[in-house]
Amino acid sequence: MKVVSISEIATFKISTDDRIKLMILKEKWKELFLDLSQNSSIIDFKENIIYVKGYNSVVKHYIFANKIKLIEKMLENLKIKFEIEDIKIK
Repeated sequence: MKVVSISEIATFKISTDDRIKLMILKEKWKELFLDLSQNSSIIDFKENIIYVKGYNSVVKHYIFANKIKLIEKMLENLKIKFEIEDIKIK
């Protein structure tokens, strides 16, 4: 029987559960993009796509125009790595 560490179990669970990823991304969004998070929020994470609710057209346009930079910054600051393919605005 193979002994598995708690961190390996947690890492596996996070890598397979989109709900946990969603909670992590919501907190990172608030932490990394303080000004942006006042007018937007992450509402869902499915199939490696972040769904963001923008509360005005300026924020929606900014997120759309800079989504690659936003994704890169999120990925750089995640302690447990997982894939983010795109950001879609609702």
